[in-house]
Amino acid sequence: MAATGCNEEDVMGRTPITWLANRLLDISAILLLVMMLHVCADVGMKYVFNRPIQGTLEVVSYYYMVWAVFLPLALVEMTRSAVSVELFFNMFPRPVQVLCIALVLLLCVAAYAGLARITWLDALRSFDRGEVVMGPVTVVIWPSRFILPISFALAGLVCLWHLARLAVSRDARAELIAPPSPDEGTV
Repeated sequence: MAATGCNEEDVMGRTPITWLANRLLDISAILLLVMMLHVCADVGMKYVFNRPIQGTLEVVSYYYMVWAVFLPLALVEMTRSAVSVELFFNMFPRPVQVLCIALVLLLCVAAYAGLARITWLDALRSFDRGEVVMGPVTVVIWPSRFILPISFALAGLVCLWHLARLAVSRDARAELIAPPSPDEGTV
């Protein structure tokens, strides 16, 4: 890539999967803001007018929280921000480190694929039943069930993308072996 004057980080920052991971984080942040406003309005209505907003607990539990937690999962994988323990990893020779990273990425792809499949089937059952939750008001919750399989599939896709980069790019191997810096955020 030296011929084009681009480094791998510039190219990585312009991939569609990176763009999508960042947009999901943006959506999650907006949902957290909306959730905060909704809960504040509910508390205000409850204590000022003695009329809380009906269904706030259900909407927060089944929509805002699920979306806010699972949508950024792809970005967590993209930035390698998940919790990790590198007790012996740094003592291994470089080829063993590459092999360890490859095995972990393969396991992550398999785990995310399994979770995506299981939650997809659960979401389809929920859709078929027209799942709702009964509270002060009836809240339709089946649409929120589709966030999990989508989020797991995208996180698995990011791990697969890292695995492909690990296999073909020396720069990617160096980047994936190096510990992530604490200031890494959106890419």
